[in-house]
Amino acid sequence: MGLIYRVKCERCGSVFEHQAGVGFAYACVGCGEVADESAPFWCPVCNLRYNPREENFADKLQEVILWD
Repeated sequence: MGLIYRVKCERCGSVFEHQAGVGFAYACVGCGEVADESAPFWCPVCNLRYNPREENFADKLQEVILWD
């Protein structure tokens, strides 16, 4: 099971997806990083850091997809 975060970058405006495993490390198809659902990730265009553990992280998301 995992998550796909769809984010519109607040700095450069690009829309990108990041995939993460829930409870296990999963390699994101888009960026190649191996991460679980709480690991930080970066915008592929401007390298702005996004941290799922931040309180306002949900405000930055366009969509979250849960897959299994």
